[in-house]
Amino acid sequence: MLVTDDRAVYERAIAWGHYGRAPGVVADPELRRTLGVPLGGYKYRMHQMSAAVGRVQLRHFDAREAEIRRAMNRFWDLLDGIPGVRPHRVDESTGSTMGGWYTPRGLFVPEELGGLSVTHFLDAVAAEGVGRYGAGLNLPLHLHPMFRDLDVYGRGTPTNATPTGPLPIAEGLHARSFAIPWFKRDLPEVIERFAAAYRKVLAQADTLLEQDPGTPPGFGRWPGTLGA
Repeated sequence: MLVTDDRAVYERAIAWGHYGRAPGVVADPELRRTLGVPLGGYKYRMHQMSAAVGRVQLRHFDAREAEIRRAMNRFWDLLDGIPGVRPHRVDESTGSTMGGWYTPRGLFVPEELGGLSVTHFLDAVAAEGVGRYGAGLNLPLHLHPMFRDLDVYGRGTPTNATPTGPLPIAEGLHARSFAIPWFKRDLPEVIERFAAAYRKVLAQADTLLEQDPGTPPGFGRWPGTLGA
């Protein structure tokens, strides 16, 4: 579902997903030139039942999104100022929000924990019985074969020429981020129980460091490209 108040964006979306079906809607002369041609797009149109459900759900959208924001901010408020972790959130006084906090992450600061690895940190959190949450995020695109060496059109050279690295900041982000619980309801007692587990683990960082096997070889790098 796409919502926009930008006419140009709207017409491009129509041309991409509804090609050949809305000639009277598209006014852009460049887009009209290709109407009826797939343009490389996909028919990501939902079926009627999903559209009906989506319209009903939209009535509750603002309230549910607001509750998610309250819950997620409550979690980070309970960890505010604790060495080793930082919230990944915006300052809502600017008018921006994290919306529904899709796939929320935290930022890990190993220097404040004696070099403790994010993977060992998360193993300890899981041992507290609040679920297992993974480290990292999407791997850097400059290491993906699609943007590195894939010859999409068979021309004998990579189709997309991008830097191959090393790009230490981009590659290092994978070892400095971690998934956190995604609270859909603002239940203070539940959120406090989760936050308490993180606080307990962070308070025992020195002990954990003695048992830390370190970051797994190659962690944060695309398999098979730069090696360990």
